[in-house]
Amino acid sequence: MFLETERLVLRKFREEDFGDFCAYAMDAEMCRMMGNDLMDTEEAARVTFDWLKDKEERSYVLVYKETGRVIGNLNITPLPDHLLKLPALAEKQGRSLSFCISRQYRRQGLMSEAVRAVIARLFDEEGMDYVQCGYFAFNAVSKALQEKLGFIHLATMELDFKGEKIVTVENVLWKK
Repeated sequence: MFLETERLVLRKFREEDFGDFCAYAMDAEMCRMMGNDLMDTEEAARVTFDWLKDKEERSYVLVYKETGRVIGNLNITPLPDHLLKLPALAEKQGRSLSFCISRQYRRQGLMSEAVRAVIARLFDEEGMDYVQCGYFAFNAVSKALQEKLGFIHLATMELDFKGEKIVTVENVLWKK
């Protein structure tokens, strides 16, 4: 287990999580918000699931204690190359967060509970100076969550994403 909150357990992916993962990740809106190709078959979902489970070093499922079901996931990664070039982040230690949660569990404070706990761990135990988080400009849900958690604007970027131009908003939360 990576960490535990009042209502959630964050732990590494396990093979038995695949069904729960499919239940939220195969949603077309979820795929769009995560920047994934549409996972409209279990075979397509399997590719992403296996990558998160086997290759992404710090990828965690969110297990809702009340039901024992996996309801989302959260990733802690080094910063993407395009952000490492920003002067505000030079010579500082930080990590990037990305996350998603099943639509049926939104607006219950679960993701903010998980992200707050992860941020506390990164600042207090891992010595990070900042945590970076971004979202596609069309993702109002992620925007609202990041604002609620106190992230501030770092940069707005236009990136080439799978052959099309897409606007991302990059935010940062500095250790106090």
